[in-house]
Amino acid sequence: MFKNLTRSVRGLTSRALTHYNYATSSSSSSSGSGSGSSSSSGSATNSTGDQFVAVTKATEGWLQKLQDAGVPDTEFNVKCIVSHVLKRKFNTVPDNFAQLQFDAQQLADFERFLEARCARMPLQHIIGEWDFLDITLKTAPTVFIPRPETEEFVRLVIESYKHAKHVNMLEVGCGSGAMSLSMLHALPQVEATAIERSKAATVLAVENAKLLGLQHRFQVHNHTMVADQYMPEPLKEKKYDLIISNPPYVKTDEFQFLHPEVVVYENLNALDGGSDGLRVARVVFDLACRHLHSGGKLWLELGNEHPPMVKTIMHLKYEGRLNFVGSYCDQYKRERFVQIEKV
Repeated sequence: MFKNLTRSVRGLTSRALTHYNYATSSSSSSSGSGSGSSSSSGSATNSTGDQFVAVTKATEGWLQKLQDAGVPDTEFNVKCIVSHVLKRKFNTVPDNFAQLQFDAQQLADFERFLEARCARMPLQHIIGEWDFLDITLKTAPTVFIPRPETEEFVRLVIESYKHAKHVNMLEVGCGSGAMSLSMLHALPQVEATAIERSKAATVLAVENAKLLGLQHRFQVHNHTMVADQYMPEPLKEKKYDLIISNPPYVKTDEFQFLHPEVVVYENLNALDGGSDGLRVARVVFDLACRHLHSGGKLWLELGNEHPPMVKTIMHLKYEGRLNFVGSYCDQYKRERFVQIEKV
C-alpha cells in the first residue's frame, strides 16, 4: 500500500514541480491596461509593460484545492507560500493580501509550490527553511522536520539550564540541528556535540550551524549508534553534563496511520521506534550510562504512552545507574517529555 501511495504522490509532485504556468486568461485580458492600472480581472501593468496579477486574484480557488487534497490549515499554507514567493516575513504580509501583486515569475512559482503542496509535499520542503524557536533553519528533503512539540521540549530544557555556569551537551540524532542550535543560541554557556546517522542530515546540521554563526560551539559526527558502539572513536572516552534526544518513537505497526507528507517525504528511519516505539531509546539509555557524568541529565522527547514505560524500565533494568526524575506534558496535555538522572 505504501509503495503505491509513494508512487502516486511522487508522480503528482514531479508534475507539480515541472509545471510552470506563466500566463492566465486574466493576464491576457488585461494587457495594455495602462501603467500601474488594475483591470476587473485583477491584473495590472507598469510603465514598462510588465504584467502583474493581484495576489487576491492569484489565490482564487486554491483554498478549496488544498482542502480537497486533504491539506490542513489551508489559509496558513497559502499565506506561507505567498510570503515565500514575495520574499517577505510571514508577519509582514496582511491576511487579506491587500495591495499585493505577483509578477509573471512569482505567479508561476506560487502555482508550482501550491501544486506541490496539493501533492502533500511538506510546506517546509517547499519553502526550504523553517523557524524553530528563535532561529531559522535550512530544510532539505529526507531530513526530518522538527515539530512544534519539539520546540516545547527544547524550551523546557533551556529553562532548566539557564542558570548553569557551563554545560557540555550531547545530542543523539540531531537531524537538521534544530535542538542543539536552539540551545546554543539561547544559552552562551552551552557547548554541543551531536551524533547523526544520516549523512545528509549531518551536512545540513553543519551548514545550519555556520549560517547561525554557532559552528565554533557545535560539532557533529556522522555515526550510527549501535550496542557497544555508541559513540564514534574520537568521543569514546567523553562524558557530558547533559544528553538530549528526540529518538524515533513511532511503533512500526502505526506507520499505516501516518500522513502522506510523512510517509512519502520524511526519512522513516527517523521515525521507526520498533514494535513498542522504544527500540532506539533503549540504546540511548545504555549510552547515557557510559557517557553522562554522575548527576548529569538525559532528556528525551517520546510518544505519549512511553513515560510510564520508561519509568518501569528504569526501575527494572537501570536501578543504581539511572533514576527516573519526572515526565512533562506538551501543550495538548500529552505526557511526552522525560528527564532521567545518572546516579
